[in-house]
Amino acid sequence: MISIKKLIPILIIISNNALGNISKDNSQISNLIFSNIKEKKIEINEVTNLALSLEILLPKKIVQNELEKFYNNLGKFKKEKKVIIFDITSKGESLSFFSTIEKNKKKVVLNISEGKELKNIISLTNVLDSFKKILMRRFLNDYIKKIEDSISRIDKIQNRIIRKNPKKLEMNIGFFYNVYQKNESKKISLKSSLESLYEELDRVKIQYNSIK
Repeated sequence: MISIKKLIPILIIISNNALGNISKDNSQISNLIFSNIKEKKIEINEVTNLALSLEILLPKKIVQNELEKFYNNLGKFKKEKKVIIFDITSKGESLSFFSTIEKNKKKVVLNISEGKELKNIISLTNVLDSFKKILMRRFLNDYIKKIEDSISRIDKIQNRIIRKNPKKLEMNIGFFYNVYQKNESKKISLKSSLESLYEELDRVKIQYNSIK
């Protein structure tokens, strides 16, 4: 698994390469965070079952918490050791399956299964696709918070430099002149950083709101 902080530089690169195309941007981030959904065999209590599997590049705790909230909003679920059993009834139709979450190197693997066969594969795929959108929103929301924290931190540094920099200097006094120039260059650098962060913040908020 990987933290939001470590992914921020990657996201900024994606942002610069996406040329403002929000749909393309979301697709690139989705491909970074999620694998393709695939079928695989899993073993529960020494019984082999067929499952749909999704690899996720997010912390296990986040995946676990968001999955339980997702299931709770849709229907009823219960946990038995490492298995989550879920039941949903909608428009007279019912769907029952179970989920497991496991670690695989740096990724978290979510498996959902009905048993030895996948009788409702379309419905199960829709469940995973809906959950991917929830995790995308969570990821972008956390990213927005990180950007806002960075903006706040740079604002404080910039204000401190402004307070320290002399308003009026005799330009022939070498030492103070050098201090003034150094601080002015820092202000320009910080201003550039702030502008980039505000642009990134606006872009990510648009991305967040575009997820339906």
